[in-house]
Amino acid sequence: MSHATDDLAARRAPRLAVVGAGPVGLSLALHAARSLPQWHISVFDTRAIDADVSGDPRTLAMSLGSVQLLQRLGAWPGDLAQPITEVHVSQQGPSLEGLLGERLGSWLGEPHVRIRASEVGVPMLGAVLSYGAVTSALQQAWLRMSAAEPERLTNRYSTPVRSLKPLEASGGRGVEVDADIAEAFDLAVIAEGGVFADQARKAISRDYGQVAWVGRVTLDGARSGAAYERFTRHGPAALLPLGPGRAALVWCVDVRDDPVAPLDDAQRCTVLNTLFPAEVGRITSVSPLKRFPLGLNAERTLIDSTQVNGRRVAGRTVRIGNAAQTLHPVAGQGLNLGLRDAFVLVRELTRHADIDQALRGLEWQRAPDRWSTIIATDFLARSFTWQLPGASAARGLGLAALQAISPLKSALTRQMMFGRR
Repeated sequence: MSHATDDLAARRAPRLAVVGAGPVGLSLALHAARSLPQWHISVFDTRAIDADVSGDPRTLAMSLGSVQLLQRLGAWPGDLAQPITEVHVSQQGPSLEGLLGERLGSWLGEPHVRIRASEVGVPMLGAVLSYGAVTSALQQAWLRMSAAEPERLTNRYSTPVRSLKPLEASGGRGVEVDADIAEAFDLAVIAEGGVFADQARKAISRDYGQVAWVGRVTLDGARSGAAYERFTRHGPAALLPLGPGRAALVWCVDVRDDPVAPLDDAQRCTVLNTLFPAEVGRITSVSPLKRFPLGLNAERTLIDSTQVNGRRVAGRTVRIGNAAQTLHPVAGQGLNLGLRDAFVLVRELTRHADIDQALRGLEWQRAPDRWSTIIATDFLARSFTWQLPGASAARGLGLAALQAISPLKSALTRQMMFGRR
């Protein structure tokens, strides 16, 4: 029996290792610390504990459900967030006239879906803020909590995890975390995923042949709190509100025929004004844009399996967030999905004293939400690569149907705010 296994067997209090101190990992650690008072929790991350993360400008679109989860943790930086009170999804040509006939197509107009918070009786559909603002608020909350209980809650910053290995001598019922020293934990959760281009390929992987150009724009005549997604022939483009006259831009195009790369900032501004509907307002400037390859990279299950006595069994290493599924940004659901992973894991651990039973509950509970989001996002992302006649018109017809059929629109709104429950 290894030293790590001896340590695990000798302890009564279960131990949780959280690998990754981003929004998903810190949310998990905070929620577990509150809901599982008997557990010892260690957070591992490569960055220094005193590193200032607040300045990271990457933009996050958080659903209402995610906002509520962070509010429950006392880690919602509301003064830095821009509420989304309306979402408008539309398609830039062709019109529906060729598919439905001139009279009906003209009556329906440009295909779109408009969702307003006021229509569903909520103050906001979600909110937009920077990665730095979210991570900084969560880290401050975690550091306060860990300072109050240093023997139970441990910070392992500046400590990269080299490997995670099942404790085979105990039938795989534990994990050896090899960082600065090898330690035994009852459960390890990997919550650091990175971006698609830097990831090792998972069980389900697809390169979409698309890139996202991201940055910020200024607008004249913009409506407060409105988020826009526009389906173009090159791919989806989105504007997320950041406050008066400002918006975050996500502009997805085909990498093999990239219309954005050769343009300067002024030319990009001109093109964007032709892509979005007039109600967006006039885009007056575009920041320098960064470019990210896009793809799907997902595990079949959240729980890693291990070999025990010649058979494959579920182990004690769980992947959540981007470590479990990296998605195309077309639906803006990556972080929201990861936060739901984290909260359901803690809920199952509170319901079941047996960790393995809790992990089986996690897989069962998360599968519908996880796979419906993965499949829908993948379908939309790939639809822009199809060269089928009428594919664009069919997508426009789908938007028009969502707008016209109230139950479908309500179901979409609930999915967007809270995921599939």
